[in-house]
Parts: sequence; C-alpha cells; structure tokens
Amino acid sequence: MSLSLAPIFASGMVLQRELPVSVWGTAEPGDHIDVRIQGQTASCVADAQGSWRCKLAPLTASDAETLEVSSGDSRITLTDVAVGEVFIAGGQSNMEFWMRYDKEVEEYRPTCDNPRIRFYDQPKCSYPGQMNDFDYSKVGIWRKATPEDLDYFSAVGYYCARGLEMVLDVPVGIVGCNYGGTTSAAWMTPEHARAVQPELAAAFDAKLQGLPYEELLANGRLNVAKNDKGYAIWPAWNEFFLPKTPTMDEVKSFMETEAQKATGPADVGGLELGEKDAPKSGAQVHPGLMTPTKEAPGALFTYMVQPLAGFATRGVLWYQGESDDEIDGAQWRHEEALRTVIADWRNAWQRPDLPFLVVQLPGFGDWMGLGPNDYVTIRACQQKVADEDEHVWLCSASDMGDKHDIHPKEKKPIGERLALLAMNHLLGMPIPADAPRCKGAERKGSFVILHFENSAGGMLLEGAEVNALEVICNGKDLPFRAAARGDELIIMLEGTPSDPIEVRFAWSNWFRTNLYNGAEIPVLPFAITC
Repeated sequence: MSLSLAPIFASGMVLQRELPVSVWGTAEPGDHIDVRIQGQTASCVADAQGSWRCKLAPLTASDAETLEVSSGDSRITLTDVAVGEVFIAGGQSNMEFWMRYDKEVEEYRPTCDNPRIRFYDQPKCSYPGQMNDFDYSKVGIWRKATPEDLDYFSAVGYYCARGLEMVLDVPVGIVGCNYGGTTSAAWMTPEHARAVQPELAAAFDAKLQGLPYEELLANGRLNVAKNDKGYAIWPAWNEFFLPKTPTMDEVKSFMETEAQKATGPADVGGLELGEKDAPKSGAQVHPGLMTPTKEAPGALFTYMVQPLAGFATRGVLWYQGESDDEIDGAQWRHEEALRTVIADWRNAWQRPDLPFLVVQLPGFGDWMGLGPNDYVTIRACQQKVADEDEHVWLCSASDMGDKHDIHPKEKKPIGERLALLAMNHLLGMPIPADAPRCKGAERKGSFVILHFENSAGGMLLEGAEVNALEVICNGKDLPFRAAARGDELIIMLEGTPSDPIEVRFAWSNWFRTNLYNGAEIPVLPFAITC
C-alpha cells in the first residue's frame, strides 16, 4: 500500500487557521509518516490497516504554503496551500444550489476572480464503491473563485466566503457536503436514523419490497442511473428549471421532450426525471431500487460525512429541513433529528462544541406537487434547537422565500447573514449578526406593544404595512395598524378586546416578511399571546 492522502488534501486547498489541523491517509502498516508545513513537523505511525493521522499545531493565516508528507523514500508535495477560515456547507438542495443558477451570478462573475476564495465539493456518495461505478472526475476538486469556476460553487457558500474574506482579509474555504432532496435521516448514523426518524426509515424499507438492503450492497446491484452523482452538473433538467420558475405548461412540455430523448434521470431537490434506471450490466433491477440510495438511513453520514470528519473547520453552515416534511410525522421529529445530526457530526469531528449556523426555512407555498407543507413545525423545531444549544445559531431567511419554488434564486442575503453570524459568534467580532426576535408583548388599552431583542439600529419597516403579521382573538382576525418604534412594534387595534389576543408573525406556510433591524436582518417567526 503506497503512501497516499485522503482526497480532500490536495494542492490548492485551504486549511483552518488557529486550530489544530489533522492530516490523514494510508500507507503500509507500521510505516512512519511525517507531515511538514510552516516550519513544523507532525509524525505518526500507520496502524494495522494502513491508516494514519497526524495532528499539526495551529497554523497562521497564509495565502500560499507547501505541505510535505513523507514516509521513507516516498514523498507527497502539495503546493498553493492556503491557511485561513474553513466552513463545511451541509444540507440539501438549497445549500447545494450552484452559483450558475443564482439570480445575481452575472453581476458578480466579471469581478469574482479571487484566489483566496476556494471551494471543495465532497462527492455525493451513498453506498460503498459508488465512485467506481460512475465518472466522478468533475467533483471532489478544490476550485478557486474565477469567472470559469464560479458556476460550481454553492451560492450560499460563495456569498458567505466572499463576505468573510472581505472583512477578515484571509483565505476562506468552503467544503460542500450536501445533497439535494435529502432528509435528516440520511445525515446521522444509521442506528440513530432508525430510532429518531422511524417514518422516514420505514418509507425507505417499504420501497425495497422485502429485499434485504445489505444483500443489495453486497452484490453490487446499486449501480443504477439514479445514483449517478458524478456527472457534469449541468444536465438539461437543471438548466431548464433552476435558473427560473417555469409554468406547469412549460414543465410538461420539457418533460415530454426529454422523455422522447430517453434521457436518464435528473435529480433536483428530491425529484427525478426519466425512467432509464437499468444497471450498466443490463441486469433486472429490483423495484425497490427505483429510488436513489441517498434515502437509505444514515447513508450520507457514512459515505460523505465520515470521510471528511476531522478536517479542521471553524464550523458548519447548515441548510436542511424541506424534505423532513414529505412524510407526515417526520416534521414533528425534526427537533430531535436536528439535535442528532449535530451530535453525530460533533462526535465524528471529536469536537463537542462544533458550531452550527442553521438557516431557518423561508416561506414556501407549493412546487411541482410539493405542498401544502408544515414548515411552521420545522421552523419551530429549528428555533428550539438554537435556543437550547449554546453552539447553534439561527440565520433568518424570512424575507427570502418563493411562493411557487422551493429553490429561491437569490442566495446572497443568506450567505452574507451566515458570514455575520460567523464573525460575531465564532470570531468574536462585535457586530450586529443575530435576527431580531420578539421577547415579549404587553397590552395597553387598544394597543399591543411587541418588544424585540437584537434590534440594533432600531426596528425598520419596508413599506407601509407589516407583512405576515396576524392578530387573532377568539379565532377571528382583528383589523389593526402597526408601526415600528425603536426596539418595539406598536400594534393599534380597532376597539379594546377583553379576551386574550394572539399575535402571529410569519406563522404560516407562505410569507415574505419586511420587518428588519438596522443591520437589515429580518425578524424571526413567532407566535405570542397577551
């Protein structure tokens, strides 16, 4: 077994500054390995299986270093290694959503050239040996922000990295570990997935129609087209659907055209197009495998997260939850599911305080047969986890949804808000970063006064009326007017009801808010009674 490094360690990569850095790979059992960078050397010995892992002391920020790995006469030299800030960008399709399809990509493409901003996309794998079944040559690569490679970046990740690099003046690397249309059950250990999300696990098992999943893994009958995630990432379905929100007539026409071409399936946000699902061998496929293996409980944790675990990072950017609403019952378990994902990733990194910056789901109505939804429950679950875990912070996206598209095309505000959260909570910069949050309500005659925290600069209303605000008494909507004043929102009622009043904000499936603090961060959803 010759000396080798894990795939993420390559020329052009970014290593985390100011934290211990692990470097690992394989060699002959018992071989002595040395890793050198910035004048220091870390050493270790390959174990009985040939695995080795060396730990370097914290590094200082740098635009370009050389990392050398040696064992006896074998030597690996990596060049153009930057040292700065590294974040893992995890979740499903809204984190995966490429810059190629972002609303503002052509505005930023001509001037985006910045060798300090780099991106690595972890190959989308959900069963052993998958990378040998398909062409993965276009993924698992460190790329820099150039007009040519900008398309490949996670849009949320790019805008976050851009915001960080502008302020911190150090290289920033984003490691994409995401997969469209995936549930929380895929991103935790298989054992936890079955315990925490039993409805999702049962739905996957039902599709196998009694055939043991382990048997499918063992005999290689997983090599079907729906598992091909190494393709060039611009298939016809993406090119048609992701840059815009087409009408249903346009969708029908497109699908009919593609069906006539007998194309293979494309996978966007959990939807598949096409019926060409035979294995390369031409053998008969069990009906259960007409679903992609990304749905297997724990599959993505096992084959995507664990191979990355230990890669030094400042924290995790997390945008997931849409697919936890697809099977009734799973949404109510999202609080425990999110806690479990976080705990399993922390355990994998051996960092009990690994930070998570969680994007709260924006408003959404319906899309391609998806909806009505219960994102109210999922948002509340996300909020509760952030409230009770001191190393989890919530990124508000309450003004960023699209009523008829589960993939909002404008990712810049979300990426920039994640950057603010990182700078404040993870890097100790005293800047406004948290979303305004209602912390109390009081009644004074015909007035209801809502008090907000995180209202730096005062509450600001864009427009004449507050969107997504409801005032309810005895099950009926009350007419009102509202105005922002300092850290308060004043609600003026018509009359003075004696019964309790419930005030709801963004407490529905679809909404788009227009109430902000002075840092242009929108208010988080809430429901409060007074």
